[in-house]
Amino acid sequence: MLAQRAEHANLGAQADRVMQVLAQMPQFASYASGREVAERAGVNVSTVVRTAQQLDFDGWSDLRQALRAEYLNSLVTTSPDHPGSKDAATQMLRQDAANLASVSTDANITAIKNIADAMIEARRIVVITSGSGTGPAHILSYLASIYGFDIHVAAGPATSQAIPVSHLDERDCLIVVNVWRLTRALRGLTRQARKRGATIAVLTDLHSSPLNTYADHVVITPIEGINPTPSLTAMVAVVQSILAQLESSDARSSAKDIEKAWEQLDLMDDQP
Repeated sequence: MLAQRAEHANLGAQADRVMQVLAQMPQFASYASGREVAERAGVNVSTVVRTAQQLDFDGWSDLRQALRAEYLNSLVTTSPDHPGSKDAATQMLRQDAANLASVSTDANITAIKNIADAMIEARRIVVITSGSGTGPAHILSYLASIYGFDIHVAAGPATSQAIPVSHLDERDCLIVVNVWRLTRALRGLTRQARKRGATIAVLTDLHSSPLNTYADHVVITPIEGINPTPSLTAMVAVVQSILAQLESSDARSSAKDIEKAWEQLDLMDDQP
């Protein structure tokens, strides 16, 4: 599709760099912002917009929509299983498989290990998030607490989130889970934790997220779905990877005491 459009366009050197990013990284380009594409291509945002217009699109968002359609269609038509299937369920499973494959980079795995180490060394751990990020945040907090870590989620209004963040210092760890759009509150709270000296870990889908400037460790997680709604599958997988590191460490406390408490309270409906 890009090649056909480019045949009728007079593209310069910078536009060619944009085209290379789009062609070589179709998954990224299908959901990235104009700023992220510009960052990868080493050009400014106006060049990305101008390139889209030279290809007879109204702008970057119009081109991105066309790229996304081509990319998702390629996932369906090239799959050896059910090659003709275009139903939403099949496309979503294949998209999540692609997301999981792309998240397993060396940089992400190193960051995941470093985040687990920071959690082990921390006096307390606070997780802040908003919107869809609440799901992965609660999974991390709940299971890490079973392992004996002092961790809790601050996902309510900003006035409530500010309380645990204001108590952080260099002995503590802040984990920020950001999905899709970044709120001013989440950015401000992360900046405050940075000033207080806490170790900061960021789980985000944006390579150019403003949060990354405050972070000690960053995991970039794709959230591409088959429609505008983000998929959290890869984000949850990252959380599970962090938990696996915690579980395998010597710092993990035994869950037997918690299981014993459950039994004493007769909480489980165990079948005979």
